[in-house]
Amino acid sequence: MLQGWQINSVVQVQGGQPWSGRDLTNDISGTGLVNDVNYAGRWNFSGNPADFTSGPSVIPCWSGSGGAALAGCSIGGATAPTACTTAAAAISANTVSALNSIGCYVKGNSALFPSALGTFGNAGRNIFSASGFQQVDFSIFKDWKFRERYDAQFRVEIFNVFNHTNFADPGGLGTGNGFDDPSGGESGQFGCGCITPDQSSPNPVLGAGGARAMQLGLRLSF
Repeated sequence: MLQGWQINSVVQVQGGQPWSGRDLTNDISGTGLVNDVNYAGRWNFSGNPADFTSGPSVIPCWSGSGGAALAGCSIGGATAPTACTTAAAAISANTVSALNSIGCYVKGNSALFPSALGTFGNAGRNIFSASGFQQVDFSIFKDWKFRERYDAQFRVEIFNVFNHTNFADPGGLGTGNGFDDPSGGESGQFGCGCITPDQSSPNPVLGAGGARAMQLGLRLSF
């Protein structure tokens, strides 16, 4: 009983994957590429990109008064937040008009707002980050020997032993796709990593970000 024990662990700590805000609804630039996921409309951004790190909650928005106004916004008021109006006014009067028509997102001291009609926004590709990935897997093996020809190994394997919750990139594949489109407002769950990485891939395998899972195994060798 005191021999043949083995303890193993795998520790994964990764920074967040980059993601972009891609307007797949409004052809603000007038280029006709609104449905192209690689060239869809980019908005303007002002502030620190770290403020827009994705997580389990959506990024708060303020709704404009035009036909393309953002939906479900939690920031009230008849006028746009100061962070939005100050940044938009520094670009052009037409940018302020687009802001008042559509709306903007504000988190911390940073703002994401639409560009003026016929222009491209200044938000670079992949300037935002997801919340990262942290997981610890753990296992215990016990070897048994029966005479000289027979061996057995019993395994207890635990994936995500601390049951740590990981959140996927908002622009991921599968079910997590589309949470990087700012045109949907909070109703479109912009900036939300609302699903675990294994489901977003979609690749629901053990050790890929799901909840704690355990498995038992017995291997016989002869």
